[in-house]
Amino acid sequence: MSALTPPHPSSSLSPHEWFTSLITRATPPPNTHLPVVNPLTSLPQPAALVCAPMVDQSDLPFRLSCRAHSTNLCYTPMIHSRMFLTDAKYRAKFLPLITARDAPLFFQFCMSDPSVALQSAQLLLSLLPPDLDLSSYALDINCGCPQGIARRGKYGAFLLEERGLLLEIVRTLTRSLPIRVTIKVRILPTGMEDSIALYRELVDAGVSLLCLHGRTRHQKGQLTGSVSWDAIRQVVEAIGDRVPVLANGGIASLDDVRACLGETGALGVMSSEGLLEYPALFTETSTAETGGKRTGPGRCELAREYVRFSEEFPPDKNGQGGGHKCVRTHLQKFLYADLQDSPEIRDLMNVAVTAQDMYEVISECERQQKSRGTDKGSEQLAWYLRHRCEREGETKLDLPQMEISDDFAECGCSMFDEGGGAGGGGDY
Repeated sequence: MSALTPPHPSSSLSPHEWFTSLITRATPPPNTHLPVVNPLTSLPQPAALVCAPMVDQSDLPFRLSCRAHSTNLCYTPMIHSRMFLTDAKYRAKFLPLITARDAPLFFQFCMSDPSVALQSAQLLLSLLPPDLDLSSYALDINCGCPQGIARRGKYGAFLLEERGLLLEIVRTLTRSLPIRVTIKVRILPTGMEDSIALYRELVDAGVSLLCLHGRTRHQKGQLTGSVSWDAIRQVVEAIGDRVPVLANGGIASLDDVRACLGETGALGVMSSEGLLEYPALFTETSTAETGGKRTGPGRCELAREYVRFSEEFPPDKNGQGGGHKCVRTHLQKFLYADLQDSPEIRDLMNVAVTAQDMYEVISECERQQKSRGTDKGSEQLAWYLRHRCEREGETKLDLPQMEISDDFAECGCSMFDEGGGAGGGGDY
């Protein structure tokens, strides 16, 4: 054990004790209407409602927007361990990371070398405030990205198929770090039996939590297909008594959250693309209880809230995003339905750079909504449904909700990659 990484008091707690404490502290009383059952105590506890790790998109301002609307656990954007260790310019995009308003928080790293992974994690910890309560933080290993760039870098879902290397990385980190180590995984291409055997070994090696995206790495793009909640249920049955299991995939509303928790037995759910369009996804809005009406904040209200957070924590300085491009990208998702109907709004969006520019885009959306006589009660997810529209050749956006791929959101091309990201031959 390095002198720089003494054991933390929370290490004496079991994974379930640690996680129960983590989520209970982060969950205000209104969220207690979504309880799950602790497998060790058989007592109810709040469900984890999680914002996924998303390159250039789970930036600090966006996480704060999600936390303002019932999200109680967030992941950072994926951090490349080698680049974080060796590239000061890259590292500066992620630091300072910490505000007391942004906890609990899991730092997600992609990695393929045990020594580099440990050194980059130790560097991160050395840069955090010394009085930080480390029980509210964890280091997450990205074993979920299915893109070709992850194949080249031997990380993401492809690291799952390098069993010996992955287990060495996990053991190296869990033996040497003062914070919990968690992992986000997919189903192995060879099936559930091999997957569960590997997950058991990961728990033996020391991971404190496993989040499962219920698809294989082959299920992406046009081959995405439906997420398997049954696969997640099998994993919960196999290892859920040892570590918390989170479910990822198929979440577009609080009704989906309830259904997923009921079908899988997971202790929480993770969303990426659903939250990207509507950060209030985890609230009682657009559900059966509200008659399908949006009773929560409207998309323009959420867009204004996000821009305010981005003014406080500029994404290109300490917000872990790509500057005004990051802000504009978020607004394009929030206001997707308005952008489809109005070339004037699209023109404003395309040249928006400053916060005032962004506010003007939002104001124009509000003016046009008022002129059409529309209100937030009729709003539905639109950007989240875009792939179905494209496949069916439709232009209308008022479609039933369906699951689409979370892949690009979680590990798509990064603006931090000097080599051009997924399309430029870099290894990020």
